[in-house]
Amino acid sequence: MKIVFLIQDITTQGGTERTTICLAQEMVKHGHEVCIMSLFKQNDMPQYPIEEAVTITYATYLNYRLEIGWCKRILYILTALKALKKRSEIEDADCVICQKLLASVVGWMGGWAKKSITCEHYRYKMYTPLIRWWRNRLYNHFRRLVVLTENDRQQFEQQVQRVTVIPNMISIHPLPYEGLNSKTIISIGRLTAQKGFDLLIDAIHQIADEMGDYTLEIYGDGEDKPQLEKQIDECQLGQKVHLHPFTKHIDEVYQNAAFYVMASRFEGFPMTLLEAAASGVPIVSFDCPEGPSVLLKQGGGLLVEKENIHALGEAILKMTDTDLRQTCHRQTQTIILPYLPENIYTRWMQELIDN
Repeated sequence: MKIVFLIQDITTQGGTERTTICLAQEMVKHGHEVCIMSLFKQNDMPQYPIEEAVTITYATYLNYRLEIGWCKRILYILTALKALKKRSEIEDADCVICQKLLASVVGWMGGWAKKSITCEHYRYKMYTPLIRWWRNRLYNHFRRLVVLTENDRQQFEQQVQRVTVIPNMISIHPLPYEGLNSKTIISIGRLTAQKGFDLLIDAIHQIADEMGDYTLEIYGDGEDKPQLEKQIDECQLGQKVHLHPFTKHIDEVYQNAAFYVMASRFEGFPMTLLEAAASGVPIVSFDCPEGPSVLLKQGGGLLVEKENIHALGEAILKMTDTDLRQTCHRQTQTIILPYLPENIYTRWMQELIDN
C-alpha cells in the first residue's frame, strides 16, 4: 500500500511530528511504501530519528509560523498547495493521512479529502466556537476522522460522521529504568503556556524547603524560556530548578529520573506521559484534558486537580517516597500495553483496509 502523510512541518519539535515518524516507520517495517510530505521546512532536518526507508519530501522550503501574520500565512499555504498540485505523490497514493487542521485544509483544497483520513491531535475545544464549527464541517468531507481519546470521539460525533479513536504509539525504545534511588525530578515539553511550567515552578517554590536533595530538571525549548528563567530567579530556585535544551537522548533522561511531572493546562494526548510510563518512570500529573486520566486509571502515578498548584506540590512530596515509586514503577508496564507500536499499527491497518 502507498501511504502519504501530509503534515505542516516535519522538521519542528512536537508530539505530532514524532508520532508521524514513528507510525511511518512502523508501516514501512510491514512492507508499505510511505512518504511524509511536509508543506513547509523550518529546520535543516527532522528533529527525531528516522529510517532511510521512509521518504521525506517538501512542498516548499518556507518557514511557516504564527509570527509572520495572516496575510503571509495564507500566501504560504497557497504556495504549498500549488506546489503539491505539480507533484505526483498524493495522486499516486492509496491513502493520504492529514496530520492536524492546516494539513487537512490543504488536503481538502487540493481535492484529496475523499481518499484521505484526517487526524486531530488537539483536544476538541482547542479552538474558538466559530473555528470549531468550520473545522467540523471540513472534517465531514474526509473518509474518516481519527482522534486520540474516547472523550474527543464523543464530542466530535455530535457534528462529524465517521470518527475513530486511535491513540498515539510509544515513540521511544526505553532503556532499563535505574531511577528508584535518584533525586532527579524531570519534566519535558515545549516552553509554552500550554505546558504549565510556570505552574510547576510555583509548586516547587512552595515545597522547596521540604524537598531535600531533589531537583527539577526541565527539558525543552520555546518562546517562554526568558519568562521561566526570570521566574526561577525571582523565586530563588536556581539550585532547585534547571532548564535544559531539547535533547535527542531523552531515553537516558527517563532512565535516570526519580519521577516525571506534567503540569500542562491541556493536552491532545500527552506523549511525554506515555514515554515516561514506557520507561518505567513514576508519574505526577494534573488531570488536564485530555489523556492523563486515561493513562493513569490503572495506576503508575498520582493524578491531581488541574492547575491546583498546592495539590501538585503535595503530590510531588508524596512521590519522593521510595516505596510509592516502586509500586508506581511496576504499574507503568500495564499502562503501555495498548500503545505498543504493533498494536497501534494493527488498528491503523484495520482503518485503512476497511475504509
